[in-house]
Amino acid sequence: MNNSGLSVAVVGHANAGKTSLIRTLLRDTEFGEVADQAGTTRHVEGGALAIDENKNLALFDTPGLEDSMRLFYLLSTFFDGQSVDGIERLNYFLAHLSDYPELQQEAKVLRALLNNDIIFYVIDLREPVLGKYRDELHILSYAAKPVIPVLNFTIEGAANLEQWKTQLARLNFHAFVSFDNVHFKFADELKIYQKMQTLLTDKEELLQELINQRRQQWSELFNAAAELAGSLFIECASLRYKTFNGEKEIEQTTAKLQQVVREAEKKCVRRLLKLYQFRKDDLRNSQLPVEQGGWELDLFSADNLQEFGIKLTGNIAKGAGLGVAIDLVTAGMTLGAAAVTGGIAGALWGVKQHYFDEIQAKIKGSRYICLNDVTLQVLWLRQVKLLQALQKRGHASFAKIDYQITEQRRENELPENWSKWLRKARSRPEWSSLSSQSIEPAENKRLLFMKELCQELVKGESLL
Repeated sequence: MNNSGLSVAVVGHANAGKTSLIRTLLRDTEFGEVADQAGTTRHVEGGALAIDENKNLALFDTPGLEDSMRLFYLLSTFFDGQSVDGIERLNYFLAHLSDYPELQQEAKVLRALLNNDIIFYVIDLREPVLGKYRDELHILSYAAKPVIPVLNFTIEGAANLEQWKTQLARLNFHAFVSFDNVHFKFADELKIYQKMQTLLTDKEELLQELINQRRQQWSELFNAAAELAGSLFIECASLRYKTFNGEKEIEQTTAKLQQVVREAEKKCVRRLLKLYQFRKDDLRNSQLPVEQGGWELDLFSADNLQEFGIKLTGNIAKGAGLGVAIDLVTAGMTLGAAAVTGGIAGALWGVKQHYFDEIQAKIKGSRYICLNDVTLQVLWLRQVKLLQALQKRGHASFAKIDYQITEQRRENELPENWSKWLRKARSRPEWSSLSSQSIEPAENKRLLFMKELCQELVKGESLL
């Protein structure tokens, strides 16, 4: 009995997923040992979810019930002809365990049933309802403790679901929950605690504290992950390197940019895995396909000028005044009204203030190298796909996480305001710490832009 909270005995047939359940609830891939062969857990292990400094939900893993049919038969033979309850049968068996050395593992399970507040009975839905499972459920009822059947492998075992529900109802187990240790849903985790509230009314407030805490932690986890992904996009979209127009210089600068961006993504991915408490080995090796190519800012495109409140009309909007405008803002020349109006001249001076480095590079025969549109699209969607995978991955999964992006996904799943984001990020090279320029203080426009990106990442993704 856990005096400072609640204690749970996690029981079930060998290889049903007991250890995997605890791993997923604890968010701990290192808890216990998970393998395909039966009987991996040979003794009782424990872990806990802290509710506060003084209270926790303790989870105890137990060996598999490998010979439940023989155990149930023995229990039914005790006290022949006498009216005794199940607890007396269990205690009698444990007191005479030396007579049944082949049932040592089952004895460990029985002790766990008697010493904890509630029982999670883990069911592998991939298995049909067999006699040994019915016997296990009868044995659980002897302990006179609340039991929550936990239906595992719900996707692979969907065909057996109705059969199991019928059998559980016949044995008076109605408060079951579905919880797939591989295909994780946070809402299913909450349902476990809510079922516990129903069965343990004296612990309802304690369990509500746990539910509230887990909700907050899951929300904070998701938001922290979104910030990591959003920051990566800003760092890479606003990154650019200046180079001269020689072929060798451009090639070297491009190679540097590719290396820096790939390392930035690797670092982000490692942080995301650590945040969700997964291992780097859980990830399928996947390198960002950084395409070679340069981008030169179209200083006087309609989009860029309008971003600064400049409205072009007439021939200037069609490009007729482009050369004059460049001369004006780069050389400081004064031109008559026949070339441009005073209003345009004033507006273009504002553009010079923002794009001074780009203009100087154009004059001196150099250029800026940065990521092209396709690479940034892939970079963004890879982080979105990885986030979705981590949100839905149980800590018992052995499958590698694959976050490669197909061409169809790249075309169909970009945000509606994608072009706006690119223009904004590319016009702010000071936002990237991957270049030699430093980031502005936290209260700058970068922070607001980060919030916008995070809202897009969270949008449509239910925290539950």
